[in-house]
Amino acid sequence: MNRPGMRILTAAILIGHAALASASDNSATVLPAEGNVQCSDYAANGTILQMASSKLSETGTLSGAENLSDADTTGESASYTLVGGTVAGFSAATTPIDYAVLKSSNDVSVLMYPSGGVTEDGDMRLTVNGVDKVISTISLCYGLGNEVAPPPPPPPLQTLKSCDVDAILDATGVTCPASGERTLVCNYELDKSFFGMSDGSDTCCVCNSAALVECDPSQPAGGPNACLNDGASKTTAAEVPVDIQLNNDPYYRSCIGGSCTYYAY
Repeated sequence: MNRPGMRILTAAILIGHAALASASDNSATVLPAEGNVQCSDYAANGTILQMASSKLSETGTLSGAENLSDADTTGESASYTLVGGTVAGFSAATTPIDYAVLKSSNDVSVLMYPSGGVTEDGDMRLTVNGVDKVISTISLCYGLGNEVAPPPPPPPLQTLKSCDVDAILDATGVTCPASGERTLVCNYELDKSFFGMSDGSDTCCVCNSAALVECDPSQPAGGPNACLNDGASKTTAAEVPVDIQLNNDPYYRSCIGGSCTYYAY
């Protein structure tokens, strides 16, 4: 996601050499520019940080100040390569790189990366009139706060409590079968709003069993959190469900094996 700090690329970027071009493996946009290859030439000074080196060799490391948005606190770095003086690349960046700046004499090019940045790029060239120029300086620019937010964690699985352990049935006067059969017991208060199911109290529990944990009926047998396991007799479709629906008209409907019965109350 883009933040207000992403005030990148002032009008100075657009004043460049019409015949200048550049390319790389991961850049989304390449812009000709002018400047001193400082990342702050193209973004807000108080936001952007940079790794840079004006004395390049065939391989090396670029380093820069700590990105406070990172989990680490040890500063930032990236490895770089320069092949033949004209083809650059970087890898193993410890923080997402928002854009890179290449310089060759008076020619400057800015390689913009997709939102969220990248930690590596290759085949980085600065081409003028069809000729790859010798790259004298590389700057890697970061810290704009464009990191893609991680997906939210899935909601916790719901648990159907055990009647035996949690003593949920004490207030109802109902007891679990002494035979030891597993039994689902539900308590619906017909005269309460939403039948007492929305007031935070437990409406169902399972007798003669440990608590039941929510499963995913859309998963095939043996799949992640599937309701059917690999040893289930039905591995493609569960049997016709038993369905109880309560309606505030008032009546409730019970469907078993495809046959439905209605009761007024």
